[in-house]
Amino acid sequence: MNLKKTLLVVIVFLFVFSLVIFASAQKVEAKEKPFIGLAAHAVRNSWEDLYAKAFNWYGADKGIVTTWTQAGYDSATQITQAKRLIDMGIDGLIISPWNVKALRTVMDYAKEKGVPVICTNTAVDHSYPLMFVGYGAKRGARQLAERIVEYLKNKVEPIGKIQGTVLELSSGLGTSEDTMRGGGFHEVVDQYKDVKVITVVAESMRDKAKTETLNTLRSGETINAIFAQNGSMALGANSALKSHPGITPKDVFIATVDAFPDIIEEILAGNIDVGLDQPPAFYNRIDPWRDPIWAPAKIKHMNEYSEEITQDHMWFQTNAVFVTIENADSPLLWGNFPLPGW
Repeated sequence: MNLKKTLLVVIVFLFVFSLVIFASAQKVEAKEKPFIGLAAHAVRNSWEDLYAKAFNWYGADKGIVTTWTQAGYDSATQITQAKRLIDMGIDGLIISPWNVKALRTVMDYAKEKGVPVICTNTAVDHSYPLMFVGYGAKRGARQLAERIVEYLKNKVEPIGKIQGTVLELSSGLGTSEDTMRGGGFHEVVDQYKDVKVITVVAESMRDKAKTETLNTLRSGETINAIFAQNGSMALGANSALKSHPGITPKDVFIATVDAFPDIIEEILAGNIDVGLDQPPAFYNRIDPWRDPIWAPAKIKHMNEYSEEITQDHMWFQTNAVFVTIENADSPLLWGNFPLPGW
């Protein structure tokens, strides 16, 4: 081989070798950055929107590679999406399980693949998650129900007696919202034999909640109070009361889990009485507030969360804020916070 050919071979070899080294370095560098997936139950209102956005903002701030999905309130879809995230090679999974029991199959799959899991917002009955992060849906629903009972006693005739009709807007049997939030609500109101509860399934949807509320009113029922398992359904009921003749939202006590911006607007207008505000940005490991109104957090166990959770793991219990007309204009509420890109 002459010198020219030899030189050419050396140059080609060095070029290929440098590409291999560069590619290997890139793989090492990429591998050094954690790759985390979020399997959200849905992104159909501003609470859920911020829940997902905060996950990505935090990842960008910390140099974490992120990817996420949303299941549109469908357990089968969420199971498929979560398994696909795991198959993508994520280093960890954050999930808001839409069904307490059905999502156990995702825990089994993550355990088999060696992928750690943290549940946020909603819980799953399984021992595998490293922890659950959330206020406690059942606890919050009990507290809202206690406010409904107080209203029935002090504002509904005959004054001093706990009686009346409460419309419960449910996300659907088996869903985490119905199991936990509905369960907490019934723990309180079912103690009172003169309180009639009408439960309708609105599947977490605003339009369906409006339809079901109108159907209840048209049936001749007198509604004294409404318990909504999420804010979207509260807005649907609120809209129904505005459109039905002979009644307005101010004639009915409305209590809801959630206090996103549309809920806050209706609270300030006197059309919704109380919303339980949970910090969606904090759930996925970010806290943009200087004043810690969401603190203090507590470390507990999931067997303290609800009897529906039979397999214990750690519970990182956050705080929550009950939003009424007295504090709905507070700049410390996330719904009043000027967040970029939202």
